Amino acid sequence: MAITRRDFGRVAVLSAGSLVAVRAESTGETPSGEPRTEVLRGRIICLTEDYKQRFQVRADCENRGHVWVLKSPEGKINAILPTDSAAAIILDEKVRSRDLQITARVFPESSFAEVIQLQAVHDGTLYNLFYFCEVCNIRTHKPGPCDCCQKPVEFREVLTSEDHDLR
Repeated sequence: MAITRRDFGRVAVLSAGSLVAVRAESTGETPSGEPRTEVLRGRIICLTEDYKQRFQVRADCENRGHVWVLKSPEGKINAILPTDSAAAIILDEKVRSRDLQITARVFPESSFAEVIQLQAVHDGTLYNLFYFCEVCNIRTHKPGPCDCCQKPVEFREVLTSEDHDLR
């Protein structure tokens, strides 16, 4: 099922709601009241599909949408909030298929993460991930048409040390 930009937020909010207090309950953490910035590493998976394989959950991602999470090599799960800055994760298989480093705000009483910066990791080296419009010379963090000229944007993966347009 190809999900549209318009639908991605709606679907992700509905499907991710079940993860809200999992982290606080499982770790016994007390809420600090403030989100904290963390650097997280792992792979993006659909939690529902993972649970279908592992626990025979009756998944219906085609009709209900995916529950995208970042799963660390140690097995820690952070649900990805369906914000505009997470659109590349939700909409683009090229991004989901990579080992990622995500700088994110992680919220108290949950394991939800709001993407701040998205990078790929290849052999320990970081690459910035973004989309670029050649016509307008504009970077964006999501696939689809350019917000300015409506021409298609191109996926880019640039070695962090060579990326001179850091934000």
